[in-house]
Amino acid sequence: MTDKSKVCVVGIWHQGAVISACLADLGFRVIGVDADPLRIENLSKGEAPLFEPGLDALLKKNIDQGRLFFTTDMSVALKDSHYVIVAFDTHVDEKDNVDLSEIFTAAQAMATYLLSGAVLLVTAQVPVGTCDQIEKMIREANPSVDFDVVYSPENLKLGQAIDRFKKPDMIVIGSNNTAALDEIEEFLKVIPCTKIRTNLRTAEMVKHAINAFLAVSISFANEVANLCDEADADALTIARILRMDSRISPNAPLIPGLPFSGGTLARDMKVLQNLGDRAGYETPLIDGALRVNEMQKGLVTRKLKKVYGSLNGLCIGILGLTYKPQTSTLRRSIAIEIIQDLVTNGASVKAYDPMADREELRSYELEICSDPYDVANEADALVFVTAWPDFRTLDFKRIKAAMRRPVVIDAQNALDANLLIREGFTYLGVGRGTTMEASNV
Repeated sequence: MTDKSKVCVVGIWHQGAVISACLADLGFRVIGVDADPLRIENLSKGEAPLFEPGLDALLKKNIDQGRLFFTTDMSVALKDSHYVIVAFDTHVDEKDNVDLSEIFTAAQAMATYLLSGAVLLVTAQVPVGTCDQIEKMIREANPSVDFDVVYSPENLKLGQAIDRFKKPDMIVIGSNNTAALDEIEEFLKVIPCTKIRTNLRTAEMVKHAINAFLAVSISFANEVANLCDEADADALTIARILRMDSRISPNAPLIPGLPFSGGTLARDMKVLQNLGDRAGYETPLIDGALRVNEMQKGLVTRKLKKVYGSLNGLCIGILGLTYKPQTSTLRRSIAIEIIQDLVTNGASVKAYDPMADREELRSYELEICSDPYDVANEADALVFVTAWPDFRTLDFKRIKAAMRRPVVIDAQNALDANLLIREGFTYLGVGRGTTMEASNV
């Protein structure tokens, strides 16, 4: 017999850890299960697999209060669990193609222990049609089990995940079974927001559509910005004006900068491309957005070549390595791709990040520094990649004095350009027009 107060979360990395901690904090008894023993050992001590503001404290609080547990044993995790959430952070390969092997392995393991009457809620980001595959796999392995499958696209954001879970814009739930939708809507009533009900495949398609829209918007903003650099126009002003148009959201991702990275947006673009290929339908808009994004990866190298001609023998400092501010993950970080491109073009690289794991960085060709000022020492250019807030308040007089040549590339348009120019830097933003400088290099 299932227990409606008990929730099992399968797959614990970023998404699974956040969901487990938040649901426990909302009053459920939660048990998280993952195949990695070290990860489970750390989680049981209140240590998340990667940094997320407030997550370690939330884990520890609910572990101490007896509402949250972790295990590697699927039979223990599924015992009496009415709600089973499949929350893997879906892997992608270097070409942004989805790897579902971890999810399918877990589905096979669940089949033996899943109780009749349970509701399987999939929140992992998977290609449309995957939930049908999971359901078929479990039913073939255990024909006697009676369960329902619901899909809900997660909308967490690294660095803001706890707040986004507890205060989402909306929650989409999809199933081909009305009773299952009723169950999940009742389960999620502790989260006050609009619940939108759809069929199963529409819910799966929602995540692809949201991420594709964001990706196209980012590529559009970057392409306009690159043209602004050539036309001596200001893409930031243009973005502000666009956001004031009632037909465009004030929060639209139109601030130019680096390409989208991390695999998340590109993964969903590839899913839609593959869907089009199988259907014999061309996807020129998606293809074009991906092509612009790929070109944008060479942004830093192109800007440095405009200043120096050749990068051979230059020392380039990189500030910010993680995928986003307020995270520790380097997985598919654009900073790593920028560094590899700089090294390929003959430059040496020094770098600093307040949260990046030094062990993860050992395989890359760069010098890891203890602070931003060490990065600036004898550097021919300083590149701001991850927009950590502390970087905006650095002592730029000290930075300039340490550098061999005072060139700054603000790849996220996060710095005060006028301040840097007054301090004597050659400043290059993205879409800010021609090179802004107070003195010759």
